[in-house]
Amino acid sequence: MENLWKVIMLMLASVQFMGCSKSTAEKESRDCMVNIDTIDFTFGIEYMHPEHYLVQGEQSEADLSHLDQIRGSIGDPVDSTGYLVDVCLWINQHFTFINAGGAMIGQVTVNELFETREFYGCHSQALIVSSVLRGLGFPAIMIETADVQWAYGYHAGSVDYFAGHVMSEIYVENRWILLDNNGIWLDGYDPLNPFIPQFNYPPDAYFVFAKGIDTWDYSQKEASFTHENLIFFAENIYCFEDLFHTARYTWNTN
Repeated sequence: MENLWKVIMLMLASVQFMGCSKSTAEKESRDCMVNIDTIDFTFGIEYMHPEHYLVQGEQSEADLSHLDQIRGSIGDPVDSTGYLVDVCLWINQHFTFINAGGAMIGQVTVNELFETREFYGCHSQALIVSSVLRGLGFPAIMIETADVQWAYGYHAGSVDYFAGHVMSEIYVENRWILLDNNGIWLDGYDPLNPFIPQFNYPPDAYFVFAKGIDTWDYSQKEASFTHENLIFFAENIYCFEDLFHTARYTWNTN
């Protein structure tokens, strides 16, 4: 599916290229040039057909030996959120976090991560979680989000770093849940709503800007995808405000 965010971003760039004075730009910084009603927040995911998301992508294909090792450690798959949590705990116990500062986003396959037993942040961690669970029989979708409070700060020019999170939507017990990489999960989750409160909500929250089988699936292997979409969201933060606070969830642990 062609990335709608990127299309809109290119349209915006053509408008902004016409130019305006600094004072005018500051005055109009809250103006909205994006019609969010034209954005498909399903991102092409067919939630009524979870079986489609049992098929691994090029980046997320995992050797069966890795899955056999996990089965040998925590047992055969059981259709329960408790089993998902156990898988997350196993991954966190058997992989080491290496801070690469975002440089490794979309750069490695899940088999390469298993080779080194390292992950480089939430992108590769969610890739491992979704790949393993998919291989164990649970339909899985990776989702990429922007941090809402960060976006306000970036828009105002008060921060110069990037902040977001990557998690997985998992089909278990006949419904979709949102699973974070540490095993915390959301029940009553609405995958069609891009607004996701964080654990200490209010005021923190995430906003979804991409979904797919794996990072290569939704980014088409473009290394700049994440940063470009984070910047796009931050620069147009006020266009999305009507969707903020539209969901309240309780994060669970088993």
